[in-house]
Amino acid sequence: LLMAHTDHPREVADPWFTGDFEATWQDILEGCTALLEELRS
Repeated sequence: LLMAHTDHPREVADPWFTGDFEATWQDILEGCTALLEELRS
């Protein structure tokens, strides 16, 4: 849902399954940044 606001719509990486917390952090940062830009426009 959050990534739907980005150029790469997909699920946020789940660190429980991937073990990759950095990928999850990057997905959340990208999603929040895109959502904020959408709200500003």
